[in-house]
Amino acid sequence: MLFFEDVQKFVLSDINIHVPQGISLGLIGPSGSGKTTFLKLACGLLKPTTGSIHIMGRIPVKKRRELGSMMGAFFADLPFFQEADTVEGNFRDRKCIYRMEDAVFEKEYAELSERLDFRSFEKEQVKQLSLGQRRRAELGALFLTKPKLLLLDEPYEGLDQIGKDSLRELLVQRQAEGLTFVISSHNMEEISALCDRIALLDQGSLRYYGDRELLLKHFAPNEVMEISFSGNLPDLEDLPLKRYTLQQNKLTLTYNANYVTSAELLAHILEQTTVTAVTTRKSGLADAVTGLAAGMGKTTGKEEGE
Repeated sequence: MLFFEDVQKFVLSDINIHVPQGISLGLIGPSGSGKTTFLKLACGLLKPTTGSIHIMGRIPVKKRRELGSMMGAFFADLPFFQEADTVEGNFRDRKCIYRMEDAVFEKEYAELSERLDFRSFEKEQVKQLSLGQRRRAELGALFLTKPKLLLLDEPYEGLDQIGKDSLRELLVQRQAEGLTFVISSHNMEEISALCDRIALLDQGSLRYYGDRELLLKHFAPNEVMEISFSGNLPDLEDLPLKRYTLQQNKLTLTYNANYVTSAELLAHILEQTTVTAVTTRKSGLADAVTGLAAGMGKTTGKEEGE
């Protein structure tokens, strides 16, 4: 579906990646790491300095028109609609551009306007809308032709929680129908909830591409366990802990889950005291990015195109 081979552009260097059909990919990394450049290369807005890119077997910078109805791209910092036109007018312009049949258009428009809740302001000029209203309509327009691939750069910017939930549900539904999508976002919770795979960029290099859980294991292995107990203070001397704190009858343990499991820690403590409550917290994608930045050195400045 999407191939990058030895691609270089601006900060990006030697990017090799293959995203198969039907995959949802979360593109994450510190600011300036090349996420927006990656997406602009994928949709043909930028041409790689070296290397090759293929989308559905086509070179996007040469076949943008041919890929038009099969691929959609959204960038939060680029205009999407004609501001002087209405929401409905912008949708009908897309209907003409992609030569959609009337019945197909009306069916898709009705579903999208309901799912993303923009029917109530469809007759208003885009320039009169709030950012949240505009965003719901713009994102709805991406789905109009039922594309096979979507490239989304910070699509949650400006959306309220209802809008975020609606977009997530629509993406999940369309993925079940065969959609592939790549989404770049600083909203790690949404990335975690949506994406099968994670691509982690740092200083223009692809540091990781694969399963989310493997990423956490590599870059953010720490977990935290909070234990309330009654009775004797357990001996923690032989446990492979990174640190622990004690406050009255509550222990907080921080440990590397690659070396010891929560079950092993709890079993050791249960042998010595009575446990009244246990909670555990795992690291998230934000911790993985922080961990990578700490290990590799944070990027400075902001790249062209991002």
